[in-house]
Amino acid sequence: MQALSFLKLLIFRPKIKGRKWCDNLWLTLLFVIMVYLPDFILKCICGFPIRIELVFFLGTILFGFLFSLTNKIVFFFFAVLILIMQLIQLHFMVYFGMPIDPANIMNMFREAQDVFDITYLKHTWFVAPTLFMCFFVMAYAFCKLKPIKLPLVWVVIFYLAAHKPYSAYAQTKGIWFFQPALTRPSLKNSISTFSYFVFQYWPKGYENLAISYKPYTLKKIDSDVQNILLIWGESLYAGHLPMYGYERQTFPLMTNLLSEDGWKTSLGISNGTGTATSTLLFFNVAREPANAEVLQKHTANLFKAAKMNGFKTYYLSIQESCLTMGMDVTSIDEVMTKDVNPIYFAKYRDEGLIKLLEKYDLSKGKNFVVLHMKSPHSPYENRYKGREDEFEKFKPAFKAKDEATYRTNTYDNALLYADTVMFSMVKVFEKLVQNTNYSIFISADHGELFDYNGIWGHNHLVLEQAKVPVFVKSKRIASLEPVLPHYDLGKLILNEIGVELQNPNEQEGVYYLHGINVDFPYDFIEYQVKEKDIIELKKQNTGDLVK
Repeated sequence: MQALSFLKLLIFRPKIKGRKWCDNLWLTLLFVIMVYLPDFILKCICGFPIRIELVFFLGTILFGFLFSLTNKIVFFFFAVLILIMQLIQLHFMVYFGMPIDPANIMNMFREAQDVFDITYLKHTWFVAPTLFMCFFVMAYAFCKLKPIKLPLVWVVIFYLAAHKPYSAYAQTKGIWFFQPALTRPSLKNSISTFSYFVFQYWPKGYENLAISYKPYTLKKIDSDVQNILLIWGESLYAGHLPMYGYERQTFPLMTNLLSEDGWKTSLGISNGTGTATSTLLFFNVAREPANAEVLQKHTANLFKAAKMNGFKTYYLSIQESCLTMGMDVTSIDEVMTKDVNPIYFAKYRDEGLIKLLEKYDLSKGKNFVVLHMKSPHSPYENRYKGREDEFEKFKPAFKAKDEATYRTNTYDNALLYADTVMFSMVKVFEKLVQNTNYSIFISADHGELFDYNGIWGHNHLVLEQAKVPVFVKSKRIASLEPVLPHYDLGKLILNEIGVELQNPNEQEGVYYLHGINVDFPYDFIEYQVKEKDIIELKKQNTGDLVK
């Protein structure tokens, strides 16, 4: 009741010669507050360089005034629409340090369980209460006040509000017209991003854009390898591993293991910035942007090649089954994913993969085994939850005081857990395949950023995020290049299987880092590797290639 009394006091309005324009002005002010208060809080708490853009600020005032003149149906339609967009936008901004783009909105549907993990609220806890408070105050005031109404003002509102969506639908502007920027008001970013997502990305995002390339071919070669293990890590950033110069010992067991004879280390560069893209491209050993034929026909697919060369194939994953799309599941003999047995993986986590591996007899025939991990994916603290005494070597800082230190420490702790799991996987596999000729490959889908130019997490198209470890144990491979893009790593695995990839589209030393979507439109980076140097040549998207 006290809160309501305070609200009534807040929206007290004097009478102006019998007119009620004052109520309209109050509603306009509250609307402006509803739009800009969350940005002000983000600016203070997160330090985002959000600026007030004059044209958008004046537009906000105009729309606030127009809303005050319309009816409840129109008002609540737009208010709820803004609330939904901002809930998504601001949660993403707080956690990842940048505005959401259409590709990441699509990612909400593709990796829903990751996106809606409740643990993220540890970092974004203030977003929803702030937005709901603003919405409640605005809605309460709109219902209680008695502003002047104009019957057809809703036509003007819809006409003005349709400008950005229509531009997206009619493609009167290029994609960069809809790109978000951290300096802009968050609602302006949301209007641009969601307009493009709804009218371009969503209806067209699942359609492959096929660019004509010369076809891949496979040539059969000799290989006496009987068993191959591929450990496919998750969010494993080379920059936080001691074998790549990190000052903390985050991978002690694997560090000792790699010192043994037969192991080789290289700096890997992932194919993509997100799990779905990187996994799809890696297991199909695809190089070029928008090479739909390779992805659809699985010309160089690792599972398909292994199956055709007499291997029994296994894909054991703690991740969702949707990631098997495009992986040529018909060539996989044993498939286990989180969706199949969620209770099992909830109990054992990544170690559940080890228990599954122990059940197989790999002493006979030829076997190609893939273990797809989850650690150390964010929320990092979830990876070792309940086992803090064992893995919380780097004590998290108090989140409200030092968020950056907290994220870094929890990630490094999650690496300690991943190190234990990975080491056990190798030891169990070696025990199962003793007295056979075997090979082991270890890498990850992508890396992770920690305040790199203000950016956190992954799904960002920057080369730094693509840096992942590559560990190899094979009698057939004498040495590794200092920098090994995933495309070349895939070719090495094909050689172990017994085939050689012949790709007439290759350019020596030139590779591609793809964004989080391999359907049109998507962005990518073309880069060049010269010994230890990684040189970014240019950023492009498939639309540029078509032109």
